[in-house]
Amino acid sequence: MAGNHRLQATLFILLMTAFQPSISQTTPAAKSLDILTERLAARSLHGTASQTDPSAGMQADGSWSDINYEDTVTAKWSNHMKRLRSMAAAYNNPAGSSYHAAELINKIDKGFAFIYNKRLRSSNWWDMEIGGPNEYMAALIMVKKHLPAEQVKKYAAYLVDATPNPGHKGQNRVWVSIITIYKGCISNDQLLVEKGYASLASTLTIEPVQGNEGIKIDNSFHQHRPQLYSGGYGLGYVRDVAEMLALSRQTVFAALFTPEKKTILSNLALKGHQLLEYRDVVDFGTNGRNITRENGLNGMDTATLNNLSLADPAHAADYAQWKAHLTGGAFPQTYRGNNYFWKSDIMTQHGSNYYLSAKVISTRTAGTESLNGENLKGFNLPLGATNIMTHGCEYKNILPVWDWTKIPGATAVNHPASVLLQWYQYGSNQFAGGASDGHAGLIAYDHSYNGIQAKKAYFFLGDAMLCLGAGINALGIQTVHTTVNQTFLNGEVNMQAGNQTEVLTGNTKKFNNLQWIYHDGVGYVFPEIAEVTISKTPQSGTWKSINTTGSNETITRDVFSCWFSHGTAPTNAHYQYIVMPAATKEAFLASKVPGKFKVISNTADIQAVSYEDYYAIVFYEPGTAVMPDDLSITSRMKATVLIRHTSGDYYITAADPLHKQKEVTLILNRKLEGPGATKQGSGSVIQLTFPTGDNTGNSVTRLFKTPS
Repeated sequence: MAGNHRLQATLFILLMTAFQPSISQTTPAAKSLDILTERLAARSLHGTASQTDPSAGMQADGSWSDINYEDTVTAKWSNHMKRLRSMAAAYNNPAGSSYHAAELINKIDKGFAFIYNKRLRSSNWWDMEIGGPNEYMAALIMVKKHLPAEQVKKYAAYLVDATPNPGHKGQNRVWVSIITIYKGCISNDQLLVEKGYASLASTLTIEPVQGNEGIKIDNSFHQHRPQLYSGGYGLGYVRDVAEMLALSRQTVFAALFTPEKKTILSNLALKGHQLLEYRDVVDFGTNGRNITRENGLNGMDTATLNNLSLADPAHAADYAQWKAHLTGGAFPQTYRGNNYFWKSDIMTQHGSNYYLSAKVISTRTAGTESLNGENLKGFNLPLGATNIMTHGCEYKNILPVWDWTKIPGATAVNHPASVLLQWYQYGSNQFAGGASDGHAGLIAYDHSYNGIQAKKAYFFLGDAMLCLGAGINALGIQTVHTTVNQTFLNGEVNMQAGNQTEVLTGNTKKFNNLQWIYHDGVGYVFPEIAEVTISKTPQSGTWKSINTTGSNETITRDVFSCWFSHGTAPTNAHYQYIVMPAATKEAFLASKVPGKFKVISNTADIQAVSYEDYYAIVFYEPGTAVMPDDLSITSRMKATVLIRHTSGDYYITAADPLHKQKEVTLILNRKLEGPGATKQGSGSVIQLTFPTGDNTGNSVTRLFKTPS
């Protein structure tokens, strides 16, 4: 490995020396333009060197016979630009045999001339404005100093400044801004470079309108309508902005990134992306259609974290800890705990060596998407899906062999046609929300999809997740199940049914008296009698079955699955189970965590739980929950409520799952003092005003004390 690192370092030095600045201009702006041009050329060259002759097969007119330049559907003509980039990289690679070869630069010139004179078309605007130009600009900037100036100026005209288009937002605006920056550097147009950087910097703002793309106040990222896309587009956004910001260092263009904008980028990365990832993977609920691309769950990379450190040196230690976590280190302590992204209907919980999450949906969000023939089976992805990770490889590239009727955490119809998705998965339920105090939390929603009605809640307490489902009803002949998990099989599946402890043998086994399961660093506890099936079996599929651009090669992998069977046309069915990350089976069996959970209510009106000094309640309807210590909690409206009782103090957290109520009135049979509390007999009436504006749906926490 040390030899490889030395080789990579040597190659990078060679790449950089190929573009040493030769600044002949004197003004700071002109020097900045030269510096940035050299950096962009080195950026374009790095990692693009080819082992074969990239110009092979080029015809006399600068085209290739195997490229269909009239293709307006798949735009495979972009391969011409990719080959030009490889040729430019070969020409500028000091370690290669084609370094500054006259024959190669002549072919590159012909290749640009052909594209400049050819009217290429695509039915997808992205190919025309972003995809093709992205490769074209990288090739052209690498040979800028090696072609006649008049030729370079002419070829640069192919690149269009699309920054005036107000329709470009989020990552799309970043892409067109970078193209404008390249165009300005290639054309020696300082004002155009400034325009591109200003456009890029303009994306570093909080976008308050739900449905508008960009950074949200809760540090989640939306792209393609009100859709959580912190993976995929959002990950690319941080990667590109951090890199372009780092490249602008010590130039006049860096001034466009104010301290306020840098803080927004830092928060998005550390308090957004980091919390929606574990190790080097992203939560599959954040990834839109990218989930069905091979390696589509890859998360943050070290190069981006290095660029963020350069742009945000005040948090260099945080980025260093994040980098250590990517390769197996503990999750950074500063950022552990619970986080509710109220703009995106998802809750996460991080411990030192685990990740848990639950993704729901509402009328305010688009849960996922199926576009361009991708994510063909993703209907259930936003419907209460959970991520359960202790090492990070649990779901990596499992997607082709998944049974998509069994998304972890989802309650779904047991029929393959039920998973098919077209266009966007919009929410139809108003009730969806969570309450979080930063340490613990709960999230719930009113499910009504594919003919199934259910109330589903997830309680993150004590390094565990308790999942409750109630009021499960389905129409006609539909068979319904709720999946506990579906992940790669990794080692033995240990369990206890009744008084019998055993290791699962065979492929599939059904139980009516299951107590617990332990598999791959995770324990699952079943506090009540239910019909549960465990499976460890080979499953097969193809990438093409979920993504029309994927491989048609059959993949077979061993998969562990566990699910509740609710039967055909269930009426008022329910479930409960606890998920507990644990390093070993012995640690899991010795833990007291499962016994500390007390399910107070699991009905279609109220789901309520107590755990040590926490009380957590989902009020789908106004009502009352009575805890084991006789604490009575009444809500006069729909709400999610989390209460922590320590000594004589009650920390009460509440949120509005409808995102339209002004306040909540709670009645407790305890005498309490604090803001909004009034005495009522032997108890108290507490008024909590919900946040407004961009914080609508967020939690509010107030401290109330028992009178001394």
